[in-house]
Amino acid sequence: MEKRSYSYGMKITGVLLHSFFTIVLTVSVFLLASLVSKNILELTDIGTDDFLSSGYYLKCMEQKCNDLNDYLLLTQKGALRTAEDEKRYLQYTNEFKQESTNFCYWYKINGVWYTNQPDTREGQQFDTQTVLMEAKTMGDYLLYDMEDKEFGTDIRGLENYFFSNNGNQIYWPLEDVVLVIGVDTQLSAGDDLRDAKIEYERLHPWIKVSIAGAIISLLGWILTLVYLTLAAGHKEGEEGIALSSIDRIKTELMIAGFVFLSAELVMLLARASSREWEVAGLLVASGTISFLIDTLFLIFYLSMVRRLKAEVMWENSLVCWLGRGIGKTFRERSVTVKILMIFAIHMIVCFFLAAGAFYYRNVPALIALLLFSAMEAYILLRKSVEHYQILQGVEEIADGDLSAKIDVEELHGEDRKLAETINNIGAGLLHAVDDSTKNERMKADLITNVSHDIKTPLTSIINYVNLIQREDVDNERVKNYVKILDEKSQRLKQLTEDLVEASKVSSGNVKLEMHKIDIVELVCQTGGEFNEKFEDKELTIVTKLPRQAVYIWSDGRHLYRVIENLYNNVAKYALQKTRVYVEVQADEERAVFSIKNVSARSLARENSEVEDLTERFIRGDSSRTTEGSGLGLSIAKNLTLLMGGMFDISVDGDLFKATIALPLYVEGQEERGQ
Repeated sequence: MEKRSYSYGMKITGVLLHSFFTIVLTVSVFLLASLVSKNILELTDIGTDDFLSSGYYLKCMEQKCNDLNDYLLLTQKGALRTAEDEKRYLQYTNEFKQESTNFCYWYKINGVWYTNQPDTREGQQFDTQTVLMEAKTMGDYLLYDMEDKEFGTDIRGLENYFFSNNGNQIYWPLEDVVLVIGVDTQLSAGDDLRDAKIEYERLHPWIKVSIAGAIISLLGWILTLVYLTLAAGHKEGEEGIALSSIDRIKTELMIAGFVFLSAELVMLLARASSREWEVAGLLVASGTISFLIDTLFLIFYLSMVRRLKAEVMWENSLVCWLGRGIGKTFRERSVTVKILMIFAIHMIVCFFLAAGAFYYRNVPALIALLLFSAMEAYILLRKSVEHYQILQGVEEIADGDLSAKIDVEELHGEDRKLAETINNIGAGLLHAVDDSTKNERMKADLITNVSHDIKTPLTSIINYVNLIQREDVDNERVKNYVKILDEKSQRLKQLTEDLVEASKVSSGNVKLEMHKIDIVELVCQTGGEFNEKFEDKELTIVTKLPRQAVYIWSDGRHLYRVIENLYNNVAKYALQKTRVYVEVQADEERAVFSIKNVSARSLARENSEVEDLTERFIRGDSSRTTEGSGLGLSIAKNLTLLMGGMFDISVDGDLFKATIALPLYVEGQEERGQ
């Protein structure tokens, strides 16, 4: 069925029908335009064939009244008329004083009557009612009586002409003017009104025909074009898209030729429509030219469709051909030489095209210059779009989405190679991150398992040490050994607990119980517990706390652990006989706790960043002479982040500062469970 619908005969039929619909559409449009220019086509006239009831008749009457207005003005001017006025006066005299006319008037001003009736004399006295009755017997009439303030007419729409601002000086606003017009509706006299009726009756029936023809032909034009578009490139009994010999012409040359020939034909059509033609001659001329334009359009359009279907639009272009040749030449050249050569070629081409277009005034050269500029603009725009796509992909990968891929289907040349390389880098990074995540998870599991395995024998050691301490041992050396054993076992216990907690925190396996907590009270309580340790190192605590309570939304147990770790860090690493500054501040959204101290040892370590201090097993004391495990700050940071807070440390020489910020409590937060 598909092969039959795309057969050669069907396609020829489609082409002929498309040309036929083009001719009908053009002829219908030109016919309608001709009727509009002759004032025959009015929307109100479509449903009526009576000339006297048409808008065309009203237009004729308005024109007659305009001419009468000018004629009467020229009559009043008398000897003051110029040569141009004399010419117009003779023209109007021939129009209104002819013996046989269907348009009669009686005009009174300053008591003097003027008329174009051959059996009456200008200047004689008339009676307005008598003249009006005579005008009515003719068929159509108009009365414009400014003496008795009367107006009447049976010519539909003519009253709008008299009472609109149209500059009829002889009628308005003089108070002693009387104008009576009578029109012989039989149109028995051979004047311009009768000629208008004949023309209307001859052309008016074509209104409906041309409108129907325009609508039907437009639909047929669209449908046949759709069919030809679908059928283009298909041959009966063959697969794929078949190209014709014309499709081998370079794309740019095809476009330039089509634009040039179309412009010539359109200008020819415009010149033909601007000339004075009989309707039949205009239709023949417009139909012939439209047939040529449509033939040219189909040749160009169907060739472009076949190229697009076969995906050879770019490959068969002049730019691609030149690009491949230049690419072979530039392939072994440096980037600088390539850019300079491209720029030189660009300048040479633009120079010759501009010279031909502007100096020699050659239209094809101007068209070629415009096409060349448009082609360069398209290439630059495409390059910019491709660079933007690559930049977006790089930004996604930089933001952490290592699985993001740049679509390389729409990229070309070096941009495509660059995008493929970036995709490979992203894939490699994703693989490395996956491996790192697995290794980190294995480390965490190993630490947790080992810590649990250590806790069982460690508990036994601690219990037995406690039992030994209860015995009455006289040997001081044994007592000293037991004391050291107790201290080291307690430190080992603390280390294993820190390891387990650090593992839970890093894996996110921590259950939070958020409550309303007064951070000022918590800080005071924690500071009191460390007074003895601070006194042993002769540390002076300088606190700056709000007088009123500051409530935050946090987990009390874990927050206590965070602050405890910070105090414990100060107790271990602060320089003796220095000050420790503790401060709590609150703004509209959060509470900020900070603690500062002077370190006993320098914190400036080679190849290390400040953020490393919050990593596991990293200590400011790189010599490891202190008893810290290197887990305190790491646990404090991770717990703070889990509670929705911020954790920050800063180092300035030997000055160490730790800061945590947590959101304030909001009324009703317990019910919302946030």
